[in-house]
Formats: sequence, C-alpha cells, structure tokens
Amino acid sequence: MGKKILAIETTTNICSVSLYDENELVSIHEDDNRKHSTLLGKFIDEIFKSQKIRLSDIDAIALSIGPGSYTGLRIGLSMAKGLAYSLEKPIIPIDTIESINHLVNDENYFIVVPAYKDFYFIQEYKQRNKINDIQFNSIDSININETIYGYSLNKDDLKINTILPSSKNIANVAIKNFDKYVCYDIKTIKPNYVKPIKYKEITKKD
Repeated sequence: MGKKILAIETTTNICSVSLYDENELVSIHEDDNRKHSTLLGKFIDEIFKSQKIRLSDIDAIALSIGPGSYTGLRIGLSMAKGLAYSLEKPIIPIDTIESINHLVNDENYFIVVPAYKDFYFIQEYKQRNKINDIQFNSIDSININETIYGYSLNKDDLKINTILPSSKNIANVAIKNFDKYVCYDIKTIKPNYVKPIKYKEITKKD
C-alpha cells in the first residue's frame, strides 16, 4: 500500500515542497529566490488547500537534512519537526547528496552541492560506492577530466551535469527506503552540516 508523504527540500537557494499519495506526485511548489522562511509554510498550506488530502492524513514528512545551507537546513528542520510533533507523525531524514545520487546512472563520478561562496560539499563515487567522507572544498579541487553531477549557483560551472535539488528527489528516496529510514523519535534528528559553524571571536574593549 502506498504512503502519503509530504517532502521538504530547503538545503540550497531552492525552496521545494511536494506531496505524494500512493507513491505518485500529487502537487509540487518550488522557488529559487532564497525565500524559504516566507515560502515554506505558504507552499505547504497551498498544496493541501488544493488537494482532497488533509495534512493530518499524511503518513510521514520526508526532509532533506543536508549537507547544505545552514539557514536553509534550520528552516526546513524547524518546520518538519513542528508539523511532526503537532500531527504525531514520523520524519524520514534524507541525505541531500543521496537524493541527487539516485538520479545518476554512471560508475565513477563526483556529486557537488553548494555550500557558500565558491565552496562545495563534494562526494566522490567509485563503482557507484562512496569514497571517503564528504569534502568541503572548491570545485577546482576536482580534476577537470572527472565527471561531476549536482548543482551549482555559479552559471560558469558548465562542467557540472546539473541535477537540481528537489523535494521530488527527497520523496522518491524516502518512499523507496521508508521502513529503513523512518524516524519516530524526532528529537534525535539533526541537520548534517558537515563543516562546523565557525563563530567570530568577539573581544570587548575595556
């Protein structure tokens, strides 16, 4: 029997929300203008108002948990946890890079997701298996002859085979791995920042 899944993707400049019923896409709203705090709740409200499905009818909330934008991750997680708590529903946390990887049909390649400025979260694959941990580096750290999939905010990065982050990707991975990934203890779910946040040291003048 198919599930009713609300999927949320906010790890980049793209705010994406989709609703799946019986494993089929029912509705999707997306925007790439970095207005997550304004649009996320609006998108969810509009999707359910337009459908014959109540928010309380969903089986779970699928959420992209990073790596990605610190702000985007916090906004998405706060919304997902708030809904999950009030509706008493589980969350299915999905790795952002995994959601892109499920669309790749290749053997040896890299997947990249923008971090900030000219830096990316980079995952290498050999024979479709992950090699080492996710790296935080510039895209220039990858050999020019390598195959790269993923997403870039820099339109000059033409060597990237573009796969846009989307709640559709999150939902598809969540549906496929529902029993494996579903989490009923939502307090344990944390965003995957990869690179720790560094705070500037503030010194007080006497």
